[in-house]
Amino acid sequence: MKPYWQQYWWRLLFRADGEPGWTVMGPEPVRQVPNAALKKAPLEAWADALLEEAPHELDDLCGDLLLECYDEPAPADGTPPVYSRQVRLPGS
Repeated sequence: MKPYWQQYWWRLLFRADGEPGWTVMGPEPVRQVPNAALKKAPLEAWADALLEEAPHELDDLCGDLLLECYDEPAPADGTPPVYSRQVRLPGS
């Protein structure tokens, strides 16, 4: 029996003010969205909650965060995310 939710993978990218490109944050380039989180809410709700905490957790950074979610664990370059959202980090 297939679960009503689908597995997703995510990565978080940071672009500092004045820098042209994005860099991956964290030790792994792509991580799995916790299955327990997806049983309780849709992917968008999990992603929004993660990004709501980011300005508090990363208050020393000034720039933009980009969260990309995929429906495969190893997306090829150029694979469009199934969900993407960018937020501003004001820095201190």
